[in-house]
Amino acid sequence: MKKYYLITLGLVFLALQGVSQDTLLISRSQVLEQALERNHESRISDMETEMAAADFKRSNSLYLPQVSASYTGITTNNPLMAFGSKLNQEILTPADFNPALLNDPDNVENFATEILVLQPLLNLDGVYGRDAARIQREAYGLKAERYREYLSLEATKMYMQLQLAYQAVYVLERAKLTSEEALEMVNDYFDQGLIQKADLLDVQVRASEVANQLRYAKSNVQNTSDQLAIFMGEK
Repeated sequence: MKKYYLITLGLVFLALQGVSQDTLLISRSQVLEQALERNHESRISDMETEMAAADFKRSNSLYLPQVSASYTGITTNNPLMAFGSKLNQEILTPADFNPALLNDPDNVENFATEILVLQPLLNLDGVYGRDAARIQREAYGLKAERYREYLSLEATKMYMQLQLAYQAVYVLERAKLTSEEALEMVNDYFDQGLIQKADLLDVQVRASEVANQLRYAKSNVQNTSDQLAIFMGEK
């Protein structure tokens, strides 16, 4: 059977009186889930793992070809540029050597598209960098995994401590009622002259001890609950 326990978020929970102001009913599985989801350190570890994985993925470019494209074009009527452009295009004709055309050429146009593909053969620096990125990815992954295990252990421990704290309050509430009944009975005996003053004082001291223990137990519930709430990322 699944058990549920209360985590106080602001006020001390008075178990026997039934006062439950600002409380949250929560199960162990919910505690674990929220601790893993909202804990700041856990989220940082996950982000570091994602960044390391992205760095390793970028290292895949080591084996991919580099492709670039360029487009150039000129249009000119400069005698030297025009003649050189025709020469580069290998389109010169005997008529182009006409002195009149050489000195005053028509506009010459030249457009070119270039696609460059570079395939890396051996890049030792890149290989070492890729190995380093892979190791870093694995290291951050293991770190995040171990931290999640730590969070689960700590959340479970705090949850069990809170259960024990509530049980202690319950037991001490009953002990307080018993001690108050005993004190009332001993007072009657003292008034009737059946016991000594020392006996009455012993019972009073015991009742006071139980009351102090109960106050401490309630404070322990509050503190443990607050610690668990912070661990879960609650405001």
